[in-house]
Amino acid sequence: MIDVNKGENIEFSLQLIKSDGISVEQNAVVSYRIFDSSATVELVSSQTIFYNTITQSYTNTLIPSASWVNQEVGHYLVVWSVTETDDDFNSVYTEQLNINIDKNLIDRILGLVHQNIVIDETIFDQFGNMRSARLRIFREASKTNVIAIYRITAKPNGPGRFTTWEQIEE
Repeated sequence: MIDVNKGENIEFSLQLIKSDGISVEQNAVVSYRIFDSSATVELVSSQTIFYNTITQSYTNTLIPSASWVNQEVGHYLVVWSVTETDDDFNSVYTEQLNINIDKNLIDRILGLVHQNIVIDETIFDQFGNMRSARLRIFREASKTNVIAIYRITAKPNGPGRFTTWEQIEE
């Protein structure tokens, strides 16, 4: 099973271990295609991949912005095709591919709408206006896993008013 976040490059790897249990097939012709979960709609056409002597496997990186521009969150099927082998391998293998939402981005958005945040290190002017502070976003209410830290700066121009407000990630 392969799990990636939507839009991220997908690293594919297939290792073909021969029947002796030790040596690895190096001369096969290997390709893959990506289908919807029911294997009826081809979403990525055949991609030939080559043997990598360092990893001793057939590897490829799929760049969604080039090869799968309409990628959506969901479950998909990778269909591997293997031919011209020295040993007796199956000609087709399948593997599940899960395209997920990037949870870190969702958690960060929730933090920016004030879920699981702490504002501290505050500095106020003579009118009680906040001039600066630190804002931390946490993954959960227990406040143990920091997702992001922002520095807030404001330029007040009278009681209860400011001309600018910046919130910049540190």
